[in-house]
Amino acid sequence: MFNRRSVLKGTLAVPALLLAGESGFAQATDDYGVASGEPQPDGVLLWTRVPEAFQGSGAVTVRYEVAADSGFSTIVATGSQVTDASSDYTVKVRVSGLAAFSRYYYRFTSDTGYTSVTGRTKTAPAAGSEPARLTFAYVSCQDFTQGYYTVFAAIVADDDADFCVHLGDNIYETGAADFQKGQVRLDTIGGGEATTLDEYRQKYRLYLSDANYREVRRQFCWIHLWDDHEVFNNYAGTELTSASDEARQAAGYQAFLEYLPVEPVSPLAIGSDGKASVQLYRKLSFGSLADLFVLDERQYRDGVVCKSDLFTPPCPELDDPARTMLGTSQKTWLKDNLAASAARWKVILNEVMAMRFAAIDISLFGPTGQAPRYFDRALPIKNPRLYQGANQDLINSLTLYINLDAWDGYPAERQELLQFIGDRQIKNVVFWTGDIHNCYAGLLKPDFTDPNSPTVAVEVVGGSVSSAGVYELVGGLNLTALGRLLLQATNPHILYLDLKYHVYSKAVITPDSMQVSYRAVKSIVSTTSSRFTLKSFTIPNGQPQLIVN
Repeated sequence: MFNRRSVLKGTLAVPALLLAGESGFAQATDDYGVASGEPQPDGVLLWTRVPEAFQGSGAVTVRYEVAADSGFSTIVATGSQVTDASSDYTVKVRVSGLAAFSRYYYRFTSDTGYTSVTGRTKTAPAAGSEPARLTFAYVSCQDFTQGYYTVFAAIVADDDADFCVHLGDNIYETGAADFQKGQVRLDTIGGGEATTLDEYRQKYRLYLSDANYREVRRQFCWIHLWDDHEVFNNYAGTELTSASDEARQAAGYQAFLEYLPVEPVSPLAIGSDGKASVQLYRKLSFGSLADLFVLDERQYRDGVVCKSDLFTPPCPELDDPARTMLGTSQKTWLKDNLAASAARWKVILNEVMAMRFAAIDISLFGPTGQAPRYFDRALPIKNPRLYQGANQDLINSLTLYINLDAWDGYPAERQELLQFIGDRQIKNVVFWTGDIHNCYAGLLKPDFTDPNSPTVAVEVVGGSVSSAGVYELVGGLNLTALGRLLLQATNPHILYLDLKYHVYSKAVITPDSMQVSYRAVKSIVSTTSSRFTLKSFTIPNGQPQLIVN
């Protein structure tokens, strides 16, 4: 994730009964509601947790019912599952035999007397069918301490998403006040940082104490992936350096799989060396209209190189062609499935930013705003257009990388993947991305240093639900205009950015286009907020273009 420690150091209601003074939400009960996910044409995955008062002293049998109506007059599926302390009394059941692209309602009861709230879910379109329209809401980065979940309340209030996607940082392992900037709500679990299975489980329960989070899980069917904070900041799965780090990874993975409606391809396994493994990368199909490729960009990656706090100059290790984020098996799987996909739209659920994200080293410029070291004539920084076209070599010599934890840290593999998409002429590839806490939208090219490199895909990076972005990190200053001046100079492929607002991204997919809108909230430091459309984009069918509306 973007390292916030190094950056400039220094009306949707929430029930009042949950408020606990200035510290934010208190847990009214330990009933964390219900959730659903992993939509298939014939079914979904359902989730709940038996509250402590109903756990008893051993195993609990939990029964589920699925109905075609909210009154449960037409029950279409029933079943039961046994849970106990080994899974923290969570329940996940796969329900099948349902009709495609249809709304259903579900609930749970236990033999100890627990009755859940009623959840709402939806199945995927039938294989081979092409819906006239699909609507997704995608989000990322929901640090509990940084603000209230008014973004989730906006999704519920808009109530037009068929499915929701979470691109990672479902929890934050740390709750320390100095991790990002300031605190709106308190998180003292683990003395400020989770390291054990019990502490990671407590994290999920703390986050679920937010009524808006419980409600958005209750109302919509979700697709989840992880980023780094489900374990710890910027971790690389292939380079865990101690037994304690490996135990921490295993604990983070187990809690993630227990508390989210996620169905991995293979179950969690702990090797003889103590290292955890699970196949989370997978494909979900939505008729012939869209395939969603869910990536795992943590478990198989090499570690970060050229390490520094921020604005990192390139180092020789950066260009190592063997460096990988995806790992060999996942990369082969992704290429094969992209090439074989018959879906009109191929959406890559991408944890970290794929576009190059670089800055000019302003310190190289003299006091008059010129760069005589690199040019024999004045190059005023106030005119960023001078950095484009014929001056590309100059730009590259002045470039510093902002976030080598993202795809900028794996340029050879990024180029390989994007070149593959271009060479195979795979149409309508769109990356939905999270991680960096602010909004960026633009174009993907195999070689960002070459102005003539063709555009092969589009990326729309959504801002965070609540995690601190640039606006919070600089004390409430809106630096969007300055960011556009400086960042778009070195990154002309970035066609839009916003450094202030917290959003969810609404993607409306039709056979003719994909429309993506940033649906923003005015505030995350208040328990209520109005919502509005910050910006919208059109991606036309068959063309790797991003039209900024």
